[in-house]
Amino acid sequence: MRECLLILCLLLFLPPVAVVRAGPPDIIRFSPLPLLSEHEVREQFFNFCASLEKITHRHVEFSYRTDYEDILTALHRDELDIAYLGPLPYVKIRELDNDIVPLVRFLDRRGESSYTCALAAFAAAPPDLTMPGLNVALTQPYSTCGYLMTEALLVDAGNSLEQMTYSYAGNHELAALAVIRGEALLAGVKTQVARNYSNLGLTVLRESEPLPGFLLVANRRTLGDEWIEQLRRQLLELGSTADKKGDITMQTWGGLIRNGMIAAFDEDYDAVRALLGQYRVPEFAP
Repeated sequence: MRECLLILCLLLFLPPVAVVRAGPPDIIRFSPLPLLSEHEVREQFFNFCASLEKITHRHVEFSYRTDYEDILTALHRDELDIAYLGPLPYVKIRELDNDIVPLVRFLDRRGESSYTCALAAFAAAPPDLTMPGLNVALTQPYSTCGYLMTEALLVDAGNSLEQMTYSYAGNHELAALAVIRGEALLAGVKTQVARNYSNLGLTVLRESEPLPGFLLVANRRTLGDEWIEQLRRQLLELGSTADKKGDITMQTWGGLIRNGMIAAFDEDYDAVRALLGQYRVPEFAP
Protein backbone atom coordinates (compact mmCIF):
# COMPACT_ATOMS: atom_id res chain seq x y z
CA MET A 1 0.00 0.00 0.00
CA ARG A 2 2.82 2.38 0.89
CA GLU A 3 4.52 1.68 -2.49
CA CYS A 4 1.27 2.38 -4.39
CA LEU A 5 0.84 5.70 -2.58
CA LEU A 6 4.42 6.67 -3.42
CA ILE A 7 3.90 5.91 -7.14
CA LEU A 8 0.63 7.88 -7.16
CA CYS A 9 2.33 10.90 -5.58
CA LEU A 10 5.12 10.78 -8.13
CA LEU A 11 2.63 10.71 -11.01
CA LEU A 12 0.61 13.60 -9.59
CA PHE A 13 3.62 15.84 -9.10
CA LEU A 14 5.48 15.11 -12.31
CA PRO A 15 5.91 18.30 -14.39
CA PRO A 16 3.45 18.54 -17.30
CA VAL A 17 6.23 18.27 -19.92
CA ALA A 18 6.78 14.68 -18.84
CA VAL A 19 3.29 13.58 -19.83
CA VAL A 20 2.46 15.94 -22.72
CA ARG A 21 3.49 14.79 -26.21
CA ALA A 22 6.19 16.98 -27.75
CA GLY A 23 5.20 19.28 -30.61
CA PRO A 24 7.15 20.01 -33.80
CA PRO A 25 10.84 20.85 -33.28
CA ASP A 26 12.06 24.43 -32.99
CA ILE A 27 14.34 23.82 -35.97
CA ILE A 28 12.94 22.38 -39.22
CA ARG A 29 15.64 20.47 -41.09
CA PHE A 30 15.21 20.68 -44.87
CA SER A 31 17.13 19.18 -47.78
CA PRO A 32 16.44 19.32 -51.54
CA LEU A 33 17.71 16.92 -54.19
CA PRO A 34 21.02 18.13 -55.69
CA LEU A 35 19.65 18.57 -59.22
CA LEU A 36 22.15 21.32 -60.02
CA SER A 37 25.38 22.64 -58.52
CA GLU A 38 25.40 23.49 -54.82
CA HIS A 39 25.43 27.23 -55.56
CA GLU A 40 22.41 26.97 -57.87
CA VAL A 41 20.46 24.70 -55.50
CA ARG A 42 21.03 27.14 -52.64
CA GLU A 43 19.83 30.00 -54.85
CA GLN A 44 16.72 28.02 -55.77
CA PHE A 45 15.72 27.40 -52.16
CA PHE A 46 17.14 30.34 -50.15
CA ASN A 47 13.97 32.46 -50.26
CA PHE A 48 11.77 29.37 -50.01
CA CYS A 49 13.41 28.58 -46.66
CA ALA A 50 12.87 32.18 -45.53
CA SER A 51 9.18 31.90 -46.45
CA LEU A 52 8.91 28.56 -44.66
CA GLU A 53 10.29 30.21 -41.52
CA LYS A 54 7.57 32.88 -41.68
CA ILE A 55 4.85 30.28 -42.23
CA THR A 56 5.97 27.92 -39.46
CA HIS A 57 7.50 30.44 -37.00
CA ARG A 58 10.47 28.12 -36.74
CA HIS A 59 14.05 28.29 -37.92
CA VAL A 60 14.65 26.30 -41.12
CA GLU A 61 18.03 24.63 -41.36
CA PHE A 62 19.08 24.11 -44.99
CA SER A 63 21.13 20.97 -45.60
CA TYR A 64 22.80 20.48 -49.00
CA ARG A 65 23.57 16.81 -49.64
CA THR A 66 25.21 15.58 -52.83
CA ASP A 67 23.79 12.06 -52.76
CA TYR A 68 20.13 11.19 -53.35
CA GLU A 69 20.36 8.05 -51.23
CA ASP A 70 21.86 10.05 -48.36
CA ILE A 71 18.74 12.25 -48.28
CA LEU A 72 16.46 9.22 -48.13
CA THR A 73 18.55 7.66 -45.36
CA ALA A 74 18.47 10.91 -43.38
CA LEU A 75 14.67 11.04 -43.64
CA HIS A 76 14.39 7.46 -42.46
CA ARG A 77 16.74 8.12 -39.53
CA ASP A 78 14.76 11.24 -38.50
CA GLU A 79 17.71 13.49 -39.37
CA LEU A 80 15.48 15.51 -41.74
CA ASP A 81 11.95 16.86 -41.34
CA ILE A 82 11.14 18.06 -44.87
CA ALA A 83 12.70 17.27 -48.25
CA TYR A 84 12.24 18.15 -51.93
CA LEU A 85 12.16 14.89 -53.89
CA GLY A 86 11.58 13.61 -57.39
CA PRO A 87 9.19 10.75 -58.24
CA LEU A 88 11.63 7.85 -57.96
CA PRO A 89 13.24 8.98 -54.67
CA TYR A 90 9.74 9.42 -53.24
CA VAL A 91 8.68 5.93 -54.32
CA LYS A 92 11.86 4.43 -52.85
CA ILE A 93 11.52 6.16 -49.48
CA ARG A 94 7.88 5.03 -49.25
CA GLU A 95 9.02 1.44 -49.81
CA LEU A 96 11.20 1.87 -46.75
CA ASP A 97 9.17 4.22 -44.57
CA ASN A 98 5.42 4.96 -44.59
CA ASP A 99 5.92 7.86 -42.20
CA ILE A 100 7.44 9.99 -44.97
CA VAL A 101 4.30 11.57 -46.43
CA PRO A 102 3.64 13.80 -49.46
CA LEU A 103 2.83 17.48 -48.87
CA VAL A 104 2.55 19.35 -52.18
CA ARG A 105 3.57 18.99 -55.83
CA PHE A 106 5.11 21.94 -57.63
CA LEU A 107 3.82 23.38 -60.91
CA ASP A 108 6.02 24.45 -63.79
CA ARG A 109 5.73 27.80 -65.55
CA ARG A 110 3.01 26.37 -67.81
CA GLY A 111 0.97 25.49 -64.74
CA GLU A 112 1.58 21.75 -65.12
CA SER A 113 2.54 19.41 -62.28
CA SER A 114 4.45 16.92 -64.44
CA TYR A 115 7.76 16.81 -66.29
CA THR A 116 9.62 14.59 -68.75
CA CYS A 117 13.01 12.93 -69.06
CA ALA A 118 15.07 12.91 -72.24
CA LEU A 119 17.92 11.27 -74.08
CA ALA A 120 20.15 14.19 -75.03
CA ALA A 121 23.08 14.27 -77.45
CA PHE A 122 25.31 16.72 -79.27
CA ALA A 123 23.25 18.04 -82.18
CA ALA A 124 26.20 18.11 -84.57
CA ALA A 125 26.72 14.33 -84.32
CA PRO A 126 23.73 12.53 -82.78
CA PRO A 127 24.45 8.83 -82.17
CA ASP A 128 22.44 5.93 -83.53
CA LEU A 129 20.45 4.80 -80.49
CA THR A 130 20.34 1.21 -81.74
CA MET A 131 24.14 0.85 -81.63
CA PRO A 132 25.66 -1.07 -78.68
CA GLY A 133 28.59 0.31 -76.70
CA LEU A 134 27.54 3.95 -76.54
CA ASN A 135 29.02 5.97 -73.69
CA VAL A 136 26.12 7.32 -71.58
CA ALA A 137 26.19 9.92 -68.79
CA LEU A 138 23.56 9.41 -66.08
CA THR A 139 22.66 11.47 -63.04
CA GLN A 140 22.37 9.15 -59.99
CA PRO A 141 20.81 5.70 -59.43
CA TYR A 142 17.98 7.23 -57.36
CA SER A 143 17.29 9.94 -59.94
CA THR A 144 14.09 9.34 -61.95
CA CYS A 145 15.79 10.47 -65.17
CA GLY A 146 18.85 8.40 -64.28
CA TYR A 147 19.02 4.68 -64.99
CA LEU A 148 15.25 4.08 -64.77
CA MET A 149 13.95 6.44 -67.44
CA THR A 150 17.08 6.27 -69.60
CA GLU A 151 16.64 2.50 -69.76
CA ALA A 152 12.93 2.87 -70.56
CA LEU A 153 13.71 5.27 -73.43
CA LEU A 154 16.51 3.08 -74.78
CA VAL A 155 14.38 -0.07 -74.66
CA ASP A 156 11.73 1.82 -76.61
CA ALA A 157 14.43 2.60 -79.19
CA GLY A 158 15.45 -1.08 -79.39
CA ASN A 159 18.48 -0.96 -77.11
CA SER A 160 19.41 -1.15 -73.41
CA LEU A 161 21.88 0.27 -70.93
CA GLU A 162 23.03 -3.31 -70.48
CA GLN A 163 24.60 -2.95 -73.92
CA MET A 164 26.15 0.44 -73.11
CA THR A 165 28.99 1.89 -71.08
CA TYR A 166 27.48 4.27 -68.54
CA SER A 167 28.63 6.30 -65.56
CA TYR A 168 26.97 8.56 -63.00
CA ALA A 169 27.85 12.24 -63.28
CA GLY A 170 26.13 13.34 -60.04
CA ASN A 171 23.39 15.70 -61.25
CA HIS A 172 21.48 16.68 -64.40
CA GLU A 173 23.73 19.61 -65.18
CA LEU A 174 26.92 17.53 -65.01
CA ALA A 175 25.38 14.76 -67.13
CA ALA A 176 24.46 17.29 -69.82
CA LEU A 177 27.90 18.88 -69.69
CA ALA A 178 29.53 15.46 -70.10
CA VAL A 179 28.03 15.30 -73.60
CA ILE A 180 28.97 18.89 -74.45
CA ARG A 181 32.57 18.25 -73.34
CA GLY A 182 32.76 15.09 -75.44
CA GLU A 183 33.04 12.79 -72.41
CA ALA A 184 29.84 10.94 -73.36
CA LEU A 185 27.74 10.51 -76.50
CA LEU A 186 24.42 10.44 -74.70
CA ALA A 187 22.92 11.76 -71.45
CA GLY A 188 19.77 10.89 -69.52
CA VAL A 189 18.46 14.14 -68.00
CA LYS A 190 15.36 16.21 -67.38
CA THR A 191 14.12 17.50 -70.71
CA GLN A 192 14.18 21.09 -69.49
CA VAL A 193 17.84 20.79 -68.47
CA ALA A 194 18.71 19.45 -71.94
CA ARG A 195 16.89 22.37 -73.56
CA ASN A 196 18.67 24.83 -71.29
CA TYR A 197 21.90 23.76 -73.03
CA SER A 198 20.60 23.93 -76.60
CA ASN A 199 22.71 27.05 -77.15
CA LEU A 200 25.79 24.88 -76.53
CA GLY A 201 24.69 22.26 -79.05
CA LEU A 202 22.65 19.85 -76.95
CA THR A 203 19.53 18.38 -78.54
CA VAL A 204 16.75 16.04 -77.37
CA LEU A 205 16.64 12.73 -79.25
CA ARG A 206 13.83 11.08 -77.27
CA GLU A 207 11.45 12.29 -74.59
CA SER A 208 9.46 10.30 -72.04
CA GLU A 209 5.77 10.46 -71.27
CA PRO A 210 4.93 13.00 -68.51
CA LEU A 211 5.86 11.92 -65.00
CA PRO A 212 4.30 13.16 -61.74
CA GLY A 213 6.22 16.21 -60.65
CA PHE A 214 8.65 16.99 -57.86
CA LEU A 215 7.18 17.28 -54.39
CA LEU A 216 7.74 18.24 -50.79
CA VAL A 217 7.61 15.40 -48.29
CA ALA A 218 7.35 15.59 -44.52
CA ASN A 219 8.47 13.29 -41.72
CA ARG A 220 5.38 12.32 -39.71
CA ARG A 221 7.43 11.07 -36.75
CA THR A 222 9.23 14.36 -36.18
CA LEU A 223 6.45 16.80 -37.16
CA GLY A 224 3.17 15.05 -36.33
CA ASP A 225 0.04 14.65 -38.46
CA GLU A 226 -1.79 17.74 -37.22
CA TRP A 227 1.13 20.06 -37.84
CA ILE A 228 1.76 18.54 -41.29
CA GLU A 229 -1.89 19.11 -42.27
CA GLN A 230 -1.64 22.72 -41.13
CA LEU A 231 1.53 23.25 -43.14
CA ARG A 232 -0.07 21.68 -46.23
CA ARG A 233 -3.04 24.05 -45.97
CA GLN A 234 -0.76 27.07 -45.55
CA LEU A 235 1.36 26.13 -48.56
CA LEU A 236 -1.69 25.52 -50.75
CA GLU A 237 -3.20 28.85 -49.69
CA LEU A 238 0.07 30.53 -50.60
CA GLY A 239 0.20 28.70 -53.92
CA SER A 240 -3.36 29.68 -54.80
CA THR A 241 -2.68 33.42 -54.59
CA ALA A 242 -1.46 35.14 -57.73
CA ASP A 243 1.56 36.76 -56.18
CA LYS A 244 1.79 36.81 -52.41
CA LYS A 245 0.16 36.09 -49.08
CA GLY A 246 0.90 38.82 -46.58
CA ASP A 247 4.62 39.54 -46.83
CA ILE A 248 5.44 36.11 -48.32
CA THR A 249 5.90 36.06 -52.09
CA MET A 250 6.61 32.98 -54.21
CA GLN A 251 8.04 35.16 -56.95
CA THR A 252 11.33 35.35 -55.03
CA TRP A 253 11.65 31.53 -54.94
CA GLY A 254 13.75 29.68 -57.50
CA GLY A 255 12.38 28.92 -60.94
CA LEU A 256 11.85 25.26 -60.05
CA ILE A 257 9.27 26.03 -57.35
CA ARG A 258 7.85 29.55 -57.83
CA ASN A 259 4.95 28.68 -60.14
CA GLY A 260 2.47 27.32 -57.64
CA MET A 261 1.58 24.08 -55.85
CA ILE A 262 -1.13 21.45 -55.71
CA ALA A 263 -1.81 18.79 -53.09
CA ALA A 264 0.31 15.65 -53.47
CA PHE A 265 -1.01 12.14 -52.91
CA ASP A 266 0.79 8.82 -52.71
CA GLU A 267 -1.24 7.30 -55.57
CA ASP A 268 -0.01 10.04 -57.91
CA TYR A 269 3.23 8.06 -58.14
CA ASP A 270 1.80 4.64 -58.99
CA ALA A 271 2.95 5.04 -62.60
CA VAL A 272 6.55 5.33 -61.39
CA ARG A 273 6.07 2.20 -59.28
CA ALA A 274 4.91 0.40 -62.42
CA LEU A 275 8.00 1.54 -64.33
CA LEU A 276 10.23 0.42 -61.49
CA GLY A 277 8.61 -3.00 -61.66
CA GLN A 278 9.29 -3.16 -65.39
CA TYR A 279 12.87 -1.86 -65.52
CA ARG A 280 15.45 -3.08 -63.00
CA VAL A 281 17.93 -0.54 -61.62
CA PRO A 282 21.14 -2.54 -60.91
CA GLU A 283 22.08 -0.45 -57.88
CA PHE A 284 18.83 -1.28 -56.09
CA ALA A 285 18.78 -4.43 -54.01
CA PRO A 286 16.38 -7.06 -55.43
